[in-house]
Amino acid sequence: RQVTEHMPDPLSPLFEDLYLRVGLEESLDAFVELLDNSASLAEFMGEFITRPFFVTVNGYAYSRAGIDFRWKIIPLTLRIMVESMPELFRRWLPYWRDEALPRYQAAIARWQANDSATASDASLLDGIQELAVADARYWFAASMPLGMAKMTDDLLNRFLIFVPGDRSATGGRRLTSALFLRGFPSPALAAEAELEAIAQRVQDNSALRTMIIATPARRLLAALATHPDGQTVLDDLQRYFDRYGHQIYNLDFVEPTLADAPLPVLISLKSLVENPEYDVYARQAALIQARQAQEAVTIQSLDPLRRWLFRRILSLAQRYAPYREEALFYVGAAWPTLRRLALELGQRLVDAGTLAAPDDVFFLVRSELEQASTARADDAPRPELGELAHARRNLRDARKRLMPPTSVPPDYRYRLGPLSLALFEPQAWGKADGSVMQGFAVSPGRVTARASVIQSPADFDKMGPGAILVCHTTTPAWTPLLAQARGLVTNIGGVLAHGSIVAREYGIPAVMGVSNATQRIAHGQQITVDGDAGTVILS
Repeated sequence: RQVTEHMPDPLSPLFEDLYLRVGLEESLDAFVELLDNSASLAEFMGEFITRPFFVTVNGYAYSRAGIDFRWKIIPLTLRIMVESMPELFRRWLPYWRDEALPRYQAAIARWQANDSATASDASLLDGIQELAVADARYWFAASMPLGMAKMTDDLLNRFLIFVPGDRSATGGRRLTSALFLRGFPSPALAAEAELEAIAQRVQDNSALRTMIIATPARRLLAALATHPDGQTVLDDLQRYFDRYGHQIYNLDFVEPTLADAPLPVLISLKSLVENPEYDVYARQAALIQARQAQEAVTIQSLDPLRRWLFRRILSLAQRYAPYREEALFYVGAAWPTLRRLALELGQRLVDAGTLAAPDDVFFLVRSELEQASTARADDAPRPELGELAHARRNLRDARKRLMPPTSVPPDYRYRLGPLSLALFEPQAWGKADGSVMQGFAVSPGRVTARASVIQSPADFDKMGPGAILVCHTTTPAWTPLLAQARGLVTNIGGVLAHGSIVAREYGIPAVMGVSNATQRIAHGQQITVDGDAGTVILS
């Protein structure tokens, strides 16, 4: 779920070929290697897990949930817990932070330094595959801190549900883990602070400020390029994109990154220029103060034994929570470089008469691109490959109109034999009709406002100020848009989704995993989001 949640659209053929079929499968094998090739874990992976583990249905990515449950799995699982889990808990943090991340960054740096204009076709293809696999392997390493954050978050949440303490001491409010996991440093806050600093510098130039407020966000870059004082802002924005521009709208590298499609950043910049009193660090300080006050009240409401348990569980959850956003920040970091290599190869195949457009390269798999390059070397175009790419592009566009079920079959419940694993499902199971919609409570608070239903990045300029953002899912490139929202509702996603993390740090209520929210909620409709109860009420 966690990786396919970042693939909201049908996959491009090249991404499916290199990332799903090669990169993620290699990552599973790397997991066994990480634990010193544990024989028990290798047996479990080989005998009870169906491979490939990641597949597509009508182009949409899914993780296989089926496990061949036989009673033999129980002693094998116990052996794994005894033999491998202690090693995993010892190694996961240094492996992710000190091994996997530097290795991924080194691969990016190596290909950034590559002169794509003079590289051979074969070298470009090697670079595309190496970077795709490097990101997939980084993802798997990052899933370990994400998993630890998920488990400790859920443990804290369950404690608060089943051991609520004295409700009168908390004003009768239902407590959730999100109340205690806010106000931590994160790349999202650092990015927002940098954008805020750019807006503050604009305030010193009244002509520039007036122009930015009056100009629609989609035309802002062009307007800055012609304004006498605009170059300074463009330079500031370039430095911003150098740090944060790799953020993804979609993990599939067929889609542009934040630097390629910067509309949410420009919308956020306009808002910050219009509202100069906004202060990201003051908001963070207020969240920290509220969190600490809630901790004190909760501790006071518990008896000594439960107080001790609460402190232990809270300490674990707060230790691991900040790693979530840090780990997610680097997912897709290679895509600007990978896309440069791919589009260079695509342009060569356009010049050779094989493709109609450079980005058609994403609609062929590696073996087909090798055939096209071989033909190019012989000065022989392969227009049939271009036609195939065009047909696949059209098919992907058609599949985008589908509403894929969360699971196949749709009524499947994620289980390991008799054990429910609903915790890892990306959508809450509840009524699909009525005025109250159920989802996952991921960020506390309650807000009533009009909904801005955003189906894709193409709709970003429909985001109304002070509205509740309603969308299918959010990925890191959506973050600047969340800064303008009063609440968040998504079709899929849970406590570990990027949107839930950012919503907490922005202090806005959020409910995720609400079935068909983007279909049932109309753009402009007034709704109430209750981030404590996990409900969305339609007006």
